[in-house]
Formats: sequence, structure tokens, C-alpha cells
Amino acid sequence: MKRIFILLLAAALCLPLLSCSTGDRTTVRIGVLREDDTSGEAKAWERYLKTVGEELGFSVDFTTTDSSSAEVSAINTYASKGYQAILLFSDDDLIASVTAAAAKKMYVTYPTGQPTDEQYARLKDNPYYLGSVAPSPDTEFRAGYDMAKFFVEGKQQRNFTLFGGAALYGSDMHVRRLAGMLAYLCEDPTTDYDGVKDRESLVVKLSGRGVDPAKFHSGTYRVVGYMDGFSFDDAFTTKLTASLEGGGTCILTVGAGDVVTKIAYGIEKSNARVESFLSGGVDAITADYADCFDLGYAYDCGKYASAMAPGLILTLAALRDHRITNADGSAPRIDMSYWVADNKQLLESMLYYDNPDSGYCYDGAVIDRYAGGTLAELVTLCGADYTEARSIRDAVHEDADASGEGSGT
Repeated sequence: MKRIFILLLAAALCLPLLSCSTGDRTTVRIGVLREDDTSGEAKAWERYLKTVGEELGFSVDFTTTDSSSAEVSAINTYASKGYQAILLFSDDDLIASVTAAAAKKMYVTYPTGQPTDEQYARLKDNPYYLGSVAPSPDTEFRAGYDMAKFFVEGKQQRNFTLFGGAALYGSDMHVRRLAGMLAYLCEDPTTDYDGVKDRESLVVKLSGRGVDPAKFHSGTYRVVGYMDGFSFDDAFTTKLTASLEGGGTCILTVGAGDVVTKIAYGIEKSNARVESFLSGGVDAITADYADCFDLGYAYDCGKYASAMAPGLILTLAALRDHRITNADGSAPRIDMSYWVADNKQLLESMLYYDNPDSGYCYDGAVIDRYAGGTLAELVTLCGADYTEARSIRDAVHEDADASGEGSGT
């Protein structure tokens, strides 16, 4: 009887452990709010979060929203189910969402965008707001600048078609990317846009307006056509066709480069007046773009699956009572670098070293290491390009192997 009692007691004591190591093992639950659930980037981020969640023992649940009220409703629902944190991809009203989460004592991290200065001033000292990680305005500008430079200096292009996405609606990241393209072209002494050449003046000219090709003046380059919006309807195709026929056969896009490239490819194949084209874009490092390199796409700049790691690091660090903050205790705003592939082979290498099958660049071991680290270390991780990111992963795994902890993958 005594032996049976001991066995029953041991079994009872093991029950909590079993609940944490089998199907219900996760005790940390994170809600993800997003507006996009169909793009290659959105799907890559979802796979990433689920995969590292399995590694590190947390679960993620996704809700697609289309308004501030939907965001707040989803946050309240997550709170009622015991979720501890929110990753906020959508941004209909950042202040309202953080306020709603804080009222329920839930942490919020903004891993895909940056608050405005006004928003940041209101949020930075909120104990439940953990900060943001995304390309800064400087990085967005440089992305457009470097892409234009690549096509001019690396591909000897002089005649352009520009796609401005949501610049017409004042999207700051699209305006900055577009301004970067024009700023590089305006370094030529014969070139200006509507009488200006410098970065900030270009931003002012483009915000809420986009590009008017008639206002681009140059003895060296031509901007033959410009499109914006995301309808990609017959009117869009007509404008793109006219620009390609007019000689604007280097297409620079601020986003949706895969869609624009496929439309351009269809035009090229069906229109004898368009012999060939090249295109490039600032968007995402995803498998969707690999095939585009066979169509005319030659430059892909964007976020990658592991770009979600810094937001997770901020979140898990706080949940582990090791909140990562600025020196004054406020929530950080951290700049995130893009990866750049200027050929198909490089893009395929990036995809191979950042996927659930062969392993993510910033896997569970990397997240664990940096969740226990400093803000300066996290800033370095966020600023890494592809080569540097691989070096970070290798160093983490080498340290783990040397300490006998193993790689975790």
C-alpha cells in the first residue's frame, strides 16, 4: 500500500510537468494582429513565428483586422483568453491598440513599423509598450537610393518607369523610397525634380502626390512613366504599357515588385514594341520573388522571415523579467536593415538559410541568447545584413556547442 501511495504521489507531482511538455506544454501565448494574411511575406512570418514557438515553448494566434475597432476588439478577446502579449503588425491606430492592451496588462511590441514622433512621445514610457523594430526613414531612403544606383552603375540604365505604391496617399516609407531613387538620379548636375535635388525637399514634393514625369528634368536620365496604387487593373496595365513602349524599360518599384514584374513580362511577350525590360523593388525576401528573376527582375531588397526575431526578443525578454529598454527606461525604437539580393542565386541562398526546413537564420537559439542580452547587442542584430546575420547565427551556435548546450536545432 505504501508503495502504491508513493507511485500515485509521484504521478500527481508529474502532472504539471507533463502539461508543459506535451501537447499543452506552452504557457506563453502571444496574439498577432495583422492586416495582410495572403502575401508571401505574411505567410513567411506566420511560418517563422509558429516554428520558433515550437522551439521555445510559446504559442501564437493570428487575427486579421481592417480597422482600429477590430484591433481593439481582438486585443480584448486575447486578454479574455489569458494571452500575455501582442505582436502588432497592423497599425490603424497604434495609440488605441497599445492603450487597450495596457488596460488588460498585456505587453505590445510593434515589429513591422515605427511610430511617429508624436506617437512615440505618448507611448515610450508606457510600461506595457515594449518598443518597435523596423526600417527607419533613413533606411527606407537608402533602399531607394541604392536600388537606383545599382541599375545606373551596375546595369547602365538611363530610362525609367517608377511605381510609387501608396506615396500618393502619404505613406512615409513609400515616399522615402521614391525620394531615394530620385535623389540618386539628381546627383547628376543636369538633373532635378520640380526644381529641387536634396532629400528633404524631394520628400515634401512627393508626399501625397507621387511623381509627375513632366517635372523631372535631366540631360542624362528620363522618367518616362509613373504609376501608383495597388489596383493593378486595366488602367495600370495601360499606363505601364505606354511607359515601356516609350522606352522606360527599367522599372523601379517601392513595393509589389513581383506583381509589377509579372505584368511587365506579359506586356513584353505580347507587344512587339517592347523588346525587354529590367525591374527591381523594395519589398520582401520570399520565394515569390525567385521566379521573377527569370522574367526580368534583377534586384530584391526587403525584410526576411527572421526579421520577426527582434520583436520576439523584446517580447520574451519582458516576459522573462529582463525588459530591454533605453538607458532611461523608455521603450526603444530600433532601426532594421534590409537584405538585398541582386541575383537569383543570392536570393536562393537567403531562402535556404532562412526557412523552417533547413533552419532559420535567427532561430530559437539566437532568440534565447539575445532575449537575455543588452539593447546594444539587439541593435547590432537588427542592423545586420545577410552576411552579418549568418555570422551572428554561427557565433551563437558555436558558443552553445562550446558550453555543451548544443545548438537547439
